[in-house]
Amino acid sequence: MTASPLRVVRDRITRTEVLELAESLFGDMVKAVVEVERSVMVVGGELHSDEEAWLLVDGSAQGDVWGINLSRFVTE
Repeated sequence: MTASPLRVVRDRITRTEVLELAESLFGDMVKAVVEVERSVMVVGGELHSDEEAWLLVDGSAQGDVWGINLSRFVTE
């Protein structure tokens, strides 16, 4: 697995971008953490805690931060 920099998504991310991140990390999925109040998502960490830490330093409240997995097998 190749370490990749975290990607902060404030607007949108394409399916192609998610697939590219997945291939560079776990092969079939990418971990992300969503901040529900500010509508910010951070993707590309090896652990959910990588993205969570970025959001907390950026001013997010712990209760507004949720970890998710985005799988390449989910269809639109």
